[in-house]
Amino acid sequence: MGVQERISFLTETLKSQGIVETVRVGWCGLRYKGESRKILFAIAKPQPLPDALKASENHVFKFASPEDLAALAPDPANSIAAIDIERVRNGIARCMLQMDGETLVGYAWIWTNRLAYIEDGVHLNLPNDTIYNYKGYTNPKYRGKSFQALRHLNLLKLTAPEGVKRLFGFVDQFNSKSLKGVRKSGYVPVGELRIKHKNGRVRLTIDVQEDFWSTEART
Repeated sequence: MGVQERISFLTETLKSQGIVETVRVGWCGLRYKGESRKILFAIAKPQPLPDALKASENHVFKFASPEDLAALAPDPANSIAAIDIERVRNGIARCMLQMDGETLVGYAWIWTNRLAYIEDGVHLNLPNDTIYNYKGYTNPKYRGKSFQALRHLNLLKLTAPEGVKRLFGFVDQFNSKSLKGVRKSGYVPVGELRIKHKNGRVRLTIDVQEDFWSTEART
């Protein structure tokens, strides 16, 4: 990122997130210069607001079939691509829908594999009781009701028979909006991962809470 791009980025952060977040972003940029830094998050007990539970009494939470996704894909606002449908068809990923009758309230995506893709050449082998939640969406008409946290709660309920107790995610250190969003949804930081590419080599530095890398580690 060039100097002008950095200035533009900080200016935009100031407008949208305020001075405190701008200072944090600027400080991180200096401290971790030359590195890609990801904040690792996990959630075991989502806490949706009581109003969300009441407002969703008649909603349906279910894993989508390829046909379900194909029916939703024509609306560009839903951001469902052909590759998403193929991933579900091939058992690579699953999408849990929240439906209000025929209307899509939102969704949450998880990989079926316990291997979390971070970026090219970098993956994390998650504990057996943890699944990677990598994408979510809420219909603008339903935002502000804590439905994302409610979907995480239902996602854990649906995957509990498979031994899943926690959801995992990560956010780039500069993505202020997503950092705010995951915390609002009940995720808590469990560590960080720093990645540095140099001369065709990759150096990884991981700092993670011991209790996150639980006794349920994969073997």
